[in-house]
Amino acid sequence: MQLRECEYVLTIAEEGNMSKAAQRLYVSQPTLSKMLNKLEESIGAPLFERQSGGMVPTRTGEAYLQGARRMMDLNAQWEQEILMASTHLENISVGLPMVRMPLLNYYAVPALAQRFPGVQTHYLYTSQGKLLVDLINNKCPLVVGIVPAKFANIINCDLVGEEEYILAVPKGHPLEAQAEPRPGLNYPHVDSALLRDVPFVLSRADAYSTRVARRFFQENGIRPPIALTVQNTSDVLPAVAKAIGVSLLPSLPLGALGVAHKVTYLHVKTSEGRLQIGVMYRRDYVLNAVESAFVGILRQAYQEG
Repeated sequence: MQLRECEYVLTIAEEGNMSKAAQRLYVSQPTLSKMLNKLEESIGAPLFERQSGGMVPTRTGEAYLQGARRMMDLNAQWEQEILMASTHLENISVGLPMVRMPLLNYYAVPALAQRFPGVQTHYLYTSQGKLLVDLINNKCPLVVGIVPAKFANIINCDLVGEEEYILAVPKGHPLEAQAEPRPGLNYPHVDSALLRDVPFVLSRADAYSTRVARRFFQENGIRPPIALTVQNTSDVLPAVAKAIGVSLLPSLPLGALGVAHKVTYLHVKTSEGRLQIGVMYRRDYVLNAVESAFVGILRQAYQEG
């Protein structure tokens, strides 16, 4: 397979339309059609069915597309490695939800910079629900997030730690004195009834942490006041540290975030269980030295808490 042919066929599949694919590729439609016809003749089978709704891959086409994606992915990784070797620069690209951005900014990025001077870090911020879609579609080589069991057969994952949804409160908050240690819990437990009149800090309505909080309110029959709503979940913990309110958040390592002296974690009963957190990447992807170090740095952050 030639890379240009792979690119052309992938674009046809993505657009589902020869005219739109030709425009995107900056070639004429007759040129694109001629390439596809010649390729199908050499294979001996059609790659697409021309239906009223657009170009639909055949069974042979699906097999070709899978191989084409692997070819393009390997070529992109190869080009990146050559660029890094020729410029003597190291870089890392990571997809993650906004809630974990402070962990990377406060801990992982400085640690990487110490180990690899001049390293360049690139983030792709997106929701937890879109992370693996973006990973599979090659929008980012690495993803940090909750590891879904249903994708275990199509991705690689290096586990770095566990999280659970907990109540983050400002240091010295009255709830600290009311919380009680319980066997099997990582944090002192506080009864949900005590939160009835406690101001909360929430992220935007579509954020996963906000949905968890709203579900928690409903399950426990409480309607606490909302002191502040922020645009990004990464801004919630700093607001808690400033004693604006409390919040339900994943138990990101406080020590690594540099706010252990300002925030306390307490356990409340939620419908969320223990969450496996990992660095995920495609099956055909090989971690470079910076990426391998990144995995180890995150694992250390979770171990140290």
